[in-house]
Amino acid sequence: MVVAESGQGARGAESLDLDHWLYGSAPGEGYTTKGVSKGLSVGLYDQYLRGHYTPIRAATAQEEGPVNIWMIHPVGSGEELLLSRMSRGPTDEAGRPTFANHTAIVITEMLRTGRLTLEGVYRALEAFDKKNPRAAGEMVPLSVPARPAAGGGAFFGSGVHRSISLPALETLATRMLMDPRSRTLLMCRDSTADSRNKTLCATFELLTWAGGLPAFTAISDAPTSSALRFFRLVVAARGVRADSSWALLESALAEPALPRVPGRDDVYDVLATAFRQSLSLPSTR
Repeated sequence: MVVAESGQGARGAESLDLDHWLYGSAPGEGYTTKGVSKGLSVGLYDQYLRGHYTPIRAATAQEEGPVNIWMIHPVGSGEELLLSRMSRGPTDEAGRPTFANHTAIVITEMLRTGRLTLEGVYRALEAFDKKNPRAAGEMVPLSVPARPAAGGGAFFGSGVHRSISLPALETLATRMLMDPRSRTLLMCRDSTADSRNKTLCATFELLTWAGGLPAFTAISDAPTSSALRFFRLVVAARGVRADSSWALLESALAEPALPRVPGRDDVYDVLATAFRQSLSLPSTR
């Protein structure tokens, strides 16, 4: 996958071009790959999403209003990430509602260094979907605003204190350090889709880019029960039926639920520092 410098935007901001593809309902075909950026071989990547392109529960599908669910899937050794945005698609030929998955392929190092942010990529996917509601066939690359290269390193965790408590994040880190196969349902009660998306991004960035944990699969809403096995972290507003391999964690936990992993104070120190910095920054809301 190639990331190309795409020059300067209207305000002089640099942007990067990403490969992407669109999966959804096509007239007379049903659900299929509808659009692909030029030169991309989707077959190299769709194995990571096959069987759960749109794992939207019936309760979510029946709710009125837009659908905006974000998914993260590491590719192979983790050098690339698939960032997927699920939304409502155009109605099919019978007038029935459909759903779409728009996925961008991102080189991990671009995110780790702060040139791109998870939220920035997802917002670019959303903007593309709104501008091209019936995109199909060969698509232009996805243009994503990039940050200037910073010599001092990137800061991760802005606003994290509004999404999840430090004890909850520390408990999640402990689970992942103790068992790389652990699965966690992070409950964010009475939350909105936007706040869950922000929670997903902040949690992932802190644990992986700042804390050094391996990248993991994650989704910002409860998926169908058959799709739960594809994720290590689910951020949800309500409970879902899961097997005993899943642990339930409240985002507002007041005290760590697990003792720290010996010898990994570096991870916990990073999380605590991020919270202090997040609290000291002015709100962007």
